[in-house]
Amino acid sequence: METNIQIMSNQQPNSQGSHHHPTHRNQSYQKQIWAIGGGKGGVGKSLVSSSLAFTLAKFGLSTIVVDLDLGGANLHTVLGQNPPQKCLSDFINGNVHSLSECVVETHYPHLKMIAGAKDDLKITQITDGTKETLLDQIKKLNAQFIILDLGAGTSQYTLDFFNLAHAGIVTVLPEPTSIENSYRFLKAVYYNRLLQDSRFESIQPLINAAMTPNNQLGIHTPTDLLNEVNFQNPELAVELKKTIKEFKPKLVLNQTRSQTDVDVGFSMKSVAKKYFGIDLDYLGYLEYEPNVWQSVRRMRPILAEYPHSRIATHVERICNYLLKQARIEQTLNEPI
Repeated sequence: METNIQIMSNQQPNSQGSHHHPTHRNQSYQKQIWAIGGGKGGVGKSLVSSSLAFTLAKFGLSTIVVDLDLGGANLHTVLGQNPPQKCLSDFINGNVHSLSECVVETHYPHLKMIAGAKDDLKITQITDGTKETLLDQIKKLNAQFIILDLGAGTSQYTLDFFNLAHAGIVTVLPEPTSIENSYRFLKAVYYNRLLQDSRFESIQPLINAAMTPNNQLGIHTPTDLLNEVNFQNPELAVELKKTIKEFKPKLVLNQTRSQTDVDVGFSMKSVAKKYFGIDLDYLGYLEYEPNVWQSVRRMRPILAEYPHSRIATHVERICNYLLKQARIEQTLNEPI
């Protein structure tokens, strides 16, 4: 599949119009869960997660950021925190009864965190029962906003938590390998949503085929799947088409150095729509910041160390855009 679509224009990501700084402290938000994932490691998921959480807290909104990267937990370091006594692995191993017991204060008002798993080689494999309990416990955490920093890859564990969120955000570098892996991640997330939906139980063999490269049915994209279902069951295809439209993952490009890098987001948006039928919401980009490593070494969040940097401005715009979406969705769901 050719995915090298070039878009040369003066377009801006959706968040770039959010130049104002609205007051969020007095806003009444229903609980929101935002998950940050991606197709591979090293794309900046922890940077994006910690920066969004830090910004929400700066707005005066109670926020808990959770490190769900079982294989390489490092969020506490990014936030400048020492490893706490209780963390996610204590809950998974049954050392504590409630996930809320693992919540710890950070150095910053309104911001709390749950550190990731300790060095336990078995912790990366958890049972379905434990996963379901963890999902339920996350929903019950006492905060307006819960940010999930997910691990790399497309494990069932990662996909389920991405689909749990009100906003699922994919972090990508403007590099071919990262872009390719992000497409793979998006397809896996989408098919996982379908497999969890009882309405589509009858077409699970088709979904499983779509998840298998070079399958005999020739189903390689969600659009291919829709066409096959439409051939076999037109009524179910209507429901499937609605589900595709409802799936609106979000994209953040990290470490951009040029307008060409910024335009990668528009290319990915076009590819996702053309080949997958998916509306990818390009939130914005974070410019390459050579001082990130310095803030990590000093054990300070990048936005605390450099509050007036361009990366801080871009994160704030992305945050404002997501909050605006949350308010609109909340208004639409309120009873008349």
